[in-house]
Amino acid sequence: MNAEALLKSHGLRKTAGRLAVLALFSKQGKALSHSELQDGVTENVDRVTLYRILESFEQKGILHKVPDDQVSVKYALCDHDHEVGEAHSDNHAHFKCRVCGDTICLDDSEIPAIQVPTGYAVEGSLLLISGLCAKCA
Repeated sequence: MNAEALLKSHGLRKTAGRLAVLALFSKQGKALSHSELQDGVTENVDRVTLYRILESFEQKGILHKVPDDQVSVKYALCDHDHEVGEAHSDNHAHFKCRVCGDTICLDDSEIPAIQVPTGYAVEGSLLLISGLCAKCA
């Protein structure tokens, strides 16, 4: 992943903090919680700045929130096959290992449409599958 090109294509300035966050996601290859990001980013990025980075990345479609059954939220890098400015959707399932806690996107597992009562408006869906990852099985 070319982090500088990714930031530029989404209209974001290149900063040491943003580059450090993207480098950590690229290195880890899994969804990360705010505390894992805070511990893993070696740049001088305080808690508030990290929240702002995550918020801007989510708004621009660089990251998406991942459901988790034990922490408030995790984030994962988005699949960048969509065009910048195109409606962004992360309608896929996620897998969490019950032993090591690693969470990954199952990009090829689309969440099926669920019929909701008349008058309800679905704004998103989350699906978390748990079990054992390959290294813990």
